[in-house]
Amino acid sequence: MKKVRIILTAVLLAMSLTGCSTATEETLSTSGNSSETQAGTEKFTEAEVSETETEKSTETETEKSAETETTEAETEESTEATEAAEAETEESAAAEPSEVFPLNGPLGRYQSPEEFNSANFAASFDKDDLVKMEDGTFSLTVMIYRYELFSGDDISALKKGDMIWCLGEEVMIDTIEMADSGAVLINGGIENGGRILKTDDGGVYFEAGMNGRKSYYEIGENTYTLAENFVFTDNSDPDASVTYTAEEFFALASDDIGFINANTIVYTNDGMITAIERVYIP
Repeated sequence: MKKVRIILTAVLLAMSLTGCSTATEETLSTSGNSSETQAGTEKFTEAEVSETETEKSTETETEKSAETETTEAETEESTEATEAAEAETEESAAAEPSEVFPLNGPLGRYQSPEEFNSANFAASFDKDDLVKMEDGTFSLTVMIYRYELFSGDDISALKKGDMIWCLGEEVMIDTIEMADSGAVLINGGIENGGRILKTDDGGVYFEAGMNGRKSYYEIGENTYTLAENFVFTDNSDPDASVTYTAEEFFALASDDIGFINANTIVYTNDGMITAIERVYIP
């Protein structure tokens, strides 16, 4: 009976030990699996974080790239808008009518006879206007004339709708053309109620009349004393040029040629006439 008990006790002890061993193994196994699971989870979490950071970095770069493209597009649009505005302004300025004024004339710097004390100008007078004074000097009363000069650049830029001032009158341009002679015909020229501008050198233009001569306007009369060294040069004959002193000039009789604004140029200095020239008129 004792042997049986001993055997049973041994069996129970063995079973007990086997169960503990199994539990221990299961515990160790569970513990190992848990560690492995935790390590795997940590690795997975790090991968997710890395992937998330990569995605954020890519999104940031994409956003920056999009912003850059937007800025460049806005800059291009702004530049195009500016260029379009400038072009429109230039076209508008070119389309707007302009006014052309003479370089001299009624609207220019010469306004009174007193401003011609040191100048040269077209003049007219009669021989009776030349008077010998008691002191032996000579005085001459002349009518002073000017003709208007226009800038060659201004005339070249004229177009339909522009205005040009001629002898104090505002002329609207309906048509403008260049004649074979180089003259500029405004509104069909004089024959059609318009104007004609001519030039001697292309730098400046002057208005011409029906006879092709300059269109003069009166400034007014003024009386001058002939200078001691006064000289009159007569070129009215294309084949001969004659000069005269003041005494000789005074002694000349009146002739059919006369002294008119188209053929007479007076030179003054310090309020005295130093020379008079009469030119040939074809």
